[in-house]
Amino acid sequence: MKYLFLTALFFVVHGAVHAALPPAGDIPKEGDCPSDYSAKGTQCVPGANARFAFVKYQHCPDSYVEQGNYCIATPESRLAIRKAAMSCPAGFEPVGNYCISEK
Repeated sequence: MKYLFLTALFFVVHGAVHAALPPAGDIPKEGDCPSDYSAKGTQCVPGANARFAFVKYQHCPDSYVEQGNYCIATPESRLAIRKAAMSCPAGFEPVGNYCISEK
């Protein structure tokens, strides 16, 4: 029974982490598209198994995988946006060149 509870808790927490990331969407084509994306004009269009991704700016944040010119989310990733100003918006913390969601 204890293992069933821990397994269920893992899936609840795991699902909550994914809930913070938006679904994969079209991203600008910067070289080859990342895995599970296909080129369509000037965009990379996500396939059914694509993960949230964005064009990298220098290095990818922790928990993101670098793939060519892109950062691909992993199950542990929190939402990351490029830091465009001196500070991050509310609910985000600065980490290198990005603002990472606190939840």
